[in-house]
Amino acid sequence: MDADDFIKLCESAGLSVVLRQDSSLWEAVYERLPYQSGSYLSSAIDYQLEYQRGHGGNWDDFSCVIFSDKTPIALWPITVSVKDEEVNLSSQGRELLPPIFVEDCPNKTKRSVSKSALDLIDLVSNEIDLQKLISASVFDGSQALNNWHALLMKRGAECYVKHNLYVDLSLPIEKIKYSFRKSYKSLITTGERIWNIEVLSDSIEINVWEEFRCLHLEVAGRVTRSEESWNLQYLSVKNGESFLIVLRNHAGRMVGGGLFTASKDEGFYASGAYDRSLFDKPLGHIVQFRAIRELQKRGCRWYFIGRRFYQSDQPAPSEKEISISNFKEGFASHCFAGFQLVKKM
Repeated sequence: MDADDFIKLCESAGLSVVLRQDSSLWEAVYERLPYQSGSYLSSAIDYQLEYQRGHGGNWDDFSCVIFSDKTPIALWPITVSVKDEEVNLSSQGRELLPPIFVEDCPNKTKRSVSKSALDLIDLVSNEIDLQKLISASVFDGSQALNNWHALLMKRGAECYVKHNLYVDLSLPIEKIKYSFRKSYKSLITTGERIWNIEVLSDSIEINVWEEFRCLHLEVAGRVTRSEESWNLQYLSVKNGESFLIVLRNHAGRMVGGGLFTASKDEGFYASGAYDRSLFDKPLGHIVQFRAIRELQKRGCRWYFIGRRFYQSDQPAPSEKEISISNFKEGFASHCFAGFQLVKKM
């Protein structure tokens, strides 16, 4: 299925769209969202798409701006992929996210467009022989369920709960730190004493970024993603949408670092790398704390740290995923329910 086929199917479903190749339009609509989720950032979509392509398969991105009466009202990140002979409809390899609407969009229009978007999914599914749709809710600062959730449930979807960790950045930094896991507080104090800490954004130099990439390669022990995906992240830092927190020892050697992306309203943890020989020292603790302070400085409302995995989750997480999420939980002020919606097509 190519772009022309997708546009024709949109028309059949009653959707008027412009594909995201016009990034200026996407970004203009993004600025009108009541809550600017990091998952809908154009640069984040570019990165996720390149990440997936670097791991093989055929990936066609049909992310689009949705119109109503010739006015752009919503953004929808949507991708069709074929990998290992499996066809999937997703948001750049992750669960399919719903259309997200501008602030002044009437609820009646939101419901109508969401219904048409689900009609489109049915048409696309017939075209590509999709067997199963996996969608997800999106955090927007509210706990209310949206039209997408209700309409998918009415169409026979099954709902599964996920646990998502957040920090409320509207709280004073002293109160945020007070809520940390008890053992973390002294580790943060120690980390501030023994490491030289840098917070780098648009002023970052390419040699520093290469240090971080090489540290990541050393820690991982293998190339985990394409060079172009690293280039896209570097551009995001240079453009001010991301920042890198670097830890150096007193000899100036980089011993750890964390990459974070931030929209106007939401920050999220993108990746990190830490010298394995120093795991008895506070590395990730001080990086997380400094990230929280930087996100507050930028005026973000929430920091999404990541999922909290449990052994009973389906599919079952690895021990490493559980361990990492337990570490992240020690910083969270809130654990919100997220919903995965699964529908047989």
